[in-house]
Amino acid sequence: MKRSIFIIAVWVLIALLLAPITLNIQSHFVYSDSPFLTTQYQSVKVENILKEYFNYTKESELFVIINGSYNESLEKINASLHYLYDAKLITPYEYISQVNSSYMSFVNPIIKEYEKNLSYAIELYHNLTVEREELLSNLSWFYYQLNVTFKEGHNVTPSSYVTMYEEYLEETHNPILAGVKTFDDPFILLFSINNYTNESLIKETLDTFSNYSYLIYKLTGKYFPLCALQNTSVYVLHEVESKIPPPPIRLCNFHRGNTWIFIVQVPDNESLTNVEEFMQNTPAIVTGHFAIYAQSAYYTQQDLKIIDLVTIILVGSLLVILLRALFPIVFLIFSAVLGIEIAYSLLYLATFAGYKIYYISGLVIPPIVFGITIDYSILFMYRYFEEVKKNSNNALRMAFRTAGKGAIFSGLSITIGFSSFLLSPSPLLKNIGEALIIASLSALIPAILFNYTALKIVSLRLLSFPRKEVPNPIDVRQKYLRDVSEFSIKHKFYVIGIMVILALVSFSVFFTHTTTVNFTEIVPSSSETIIGENILSNYFNYSIDYIIIKGNPNLTYDKIYNVSKEIIDCGGLAYGPASFGKFITRNLTYLENIYSSHNYSLIEAYIPYPVFSKGAISFTQKLINQGYMVGGSNADRIDIVNNTVSTYYGFTLPLTIILITAYIALVLRSIVVPIRLSLTLLVSSLVGVAIMFEVFKEVYWLSPLIVFALLFSLGIDYDMFIILRIKEEKGKDEDERIIKGVTYTGLVVTAAGLILAGAFFSLISADMRFLEEIGFSVGFSVIFDTFIVRPIFVPAIMSILKKYNWWPFAS
Repeated sequence: MKRSIFIIAVWVLIALLLAPITLNIQSHFVYSDSPFLTTQYQSVKVENILKEYFNYTKESELFVIINGSYNESLEKINASLHYLYDAKLITPYEYISQVNSSYMSFVNPIIKEYEKNLSYAIELYHNLTVEREELLSNLSWFYYQLNVTFKEGHNVTPSSYVTMYEEYLEETHNPILAGVKTFDDPFILLFSINNYTNESLIKETLDTFSNYSYLIYKLTGKYFPLCALQNTSVYVLHEVESKIPPPPIRLCNFHRGNTWIFIVQVPDNESLTNVEEFMQNTPAIVTGHFAIYAQSAYYTQQDLKIIDLVTIILVGSLLVILLRALFPIVFLIFSAVLGIEIAYSLLYLATFAGYKIYYISGLVIPPIVFGITIDYSILFMYRYFEEVKKNSNNALRMAFRTAGKGAIFSGLSITIGFSSFLLSPSPLLKNIGEALIIASLSALIPAILFNYTALKIVSLRLLSFPRKEVPNPIDVRQKYLRDVSEFSIKHKFYVIGIMVILALVSFSVFFTHTTTVNFTEIVPSSSETIIGENILSNYFNYSIDYIIIKGNPNLTYDKIYNVSKEIIDCGGLAYGPASFGKFITRNLTYLENIYSSHNYSLIEAYIPYPVFSKGAISFTQKLINQGYMVGGSNADRIDIVNNTVSTYYGFTLPLTIILITAYIALVLRSIVVPIRLSLTLLVSSLVGVAIMFEVFKEVYWLSPLIVFALLFSLGIDYDMFIILRIKEEKGKDEDERIIKGVTYTGLVVTAAGLILAGAFFSLISADMRFLEEIGFSVGFSVIFDTFIVRPIFVPAIMSILKKYNWWPFAS
């Protein structure tokens, strides 16, 4: 007895020592996809090309939306920048200046070409102004030119000019042109045979003359507006801008009324804790893809505290209803809490070996460990209570031998099921798998070892307190379970028909509905980042995709042009060999030198949707589907989602089924049982996912995957409890064995199912939609599996198979 008390004290000490790690574990969660992006992803390959050949530095942008005057806003933001590592503040004016500078660098060669083409006209204009002034100062000379030209009204003094005029007249057959060529004076073009003798008109015409464009047109055949001749730089810039519009980035993109938007650039390895501290201490709304992850981290930490509290209250209430005895409830809750502490502590230790705790893994550990620890503990306790009622000698040892064996068997089944994640080529699935394996093994330790010691030192009288005797392992639920299993066997073919129809309908819902990667799933609708994104969408509504096209630009120009046009046509901006902002050209320009390198061409696409939004993801996915190599935050997200989902359904889930089937077949010496188990688990999973889609309509991309992953591992428990009990019933009719197996394990299965479902239903208390989806759908699936599949569908199938359940060996 003293030894047992000492062991209990050790367990309590372990719980106290592990508590600080558990309470602080959220600070070690990873919320970004970045640690799981490897060179197998196209977006990472694009990033490496950008770094190697285009001098690209990966940075993230925080958009700070603040009210007040410009100077006040700037001062407030600068006061908070110390929370961030190596941050760079870009003001609206600096951003616009950078855009304009980039634009001018692009158009300067074009401007120079324009000016070069205008140089002759400008020189001519200058000469004409000088000529006009000279004529006004020597009008008699101009009168003489006109008289020589038109030869009427005045006697012309013979001179060499007259001789030249005659020669040019024979050549041109036009007296005015002959005069212009003789005297090299275009102003003669302003007069005719009808007015050249009117000296007052001639003087007035020269005094008021300004239409140099007309004279230049008459001389060159080309029309040049007067503004092009008088203010060439302004005219040329206007002409270039009309053909090559500058990027539509104006001050109105950053300032309206009392609101300003500033951009803070941070390194891509910036701590999310630092970002959250910056957000909390800046009197402004902060958004952007890094801010979304930081907010997700913040709300996850808040939600986890609420979830843990709700889990304890909900599961504790269920235990009170089921057991109505103090010490068993305390033991069960303590063992569950201890299991969570062990799981989190092992994850923490794994971080020293480079493991990253993905926040999804961290979030599902409490309900998984809490649920299955209590499941195993209830199995152990109920079997102990059953042996006590039968007055068995050494009831505790008997329970340990039978129920303990079942718990270890189920725990190893779950672990083997989760081990398929470790063999997955998806880095994210591997990460989640490691956490799930740790969770499943951590649940076994307190469920068996602690409860065995606890039950050993507590007398039956205390164990039953405040009741007079220990909880009865037989109650009204057994009659219900016997009745439904008998009904199921009696109408087995109808039951199977209903199951098949339900499975097909559920699969149809699963197959026809879509998932989303929208950031609104991972942060509450009231969060700062969502409010900020809604505001930002009316200001600077862009996220950046980086498109790489391999090959010589001369040979790939059509592809470059087409994708650039597609981006511009959808309201975006494209910077690349064929385009600059809204400008696009069919011909190669010197832009090729800027956006092409080492046989690669780069197109920076400013797509008109916020990062991670439905529009941004949809447009980026469209580019990827067209065969383009795309990088950037949106592409990172798409790559990891597509790879994870396709890998799970195409590799991990089938491997899970194979491993579980092989393990159970080896242990039970039956091939039929594990196949039937997998099929019924598939039905439970499909129904749970279908209900999730119907309730939430569009769901987070990870939610269906997690439902399948958890049901195909955790769901093994309840089936194994039934199967192991059926195998204990020897020498009876097969249907009667099935009914007794369901009946006698029914209390354990229903209690365990309610506890596990309650643990997951606690996730509904979270503010984040994807946690609500997971909590609701897993909880519903467990309830469906517990009260429909195991007591109704399973007996019907086993009754049809009868002795073939145990093929190729007898039970």
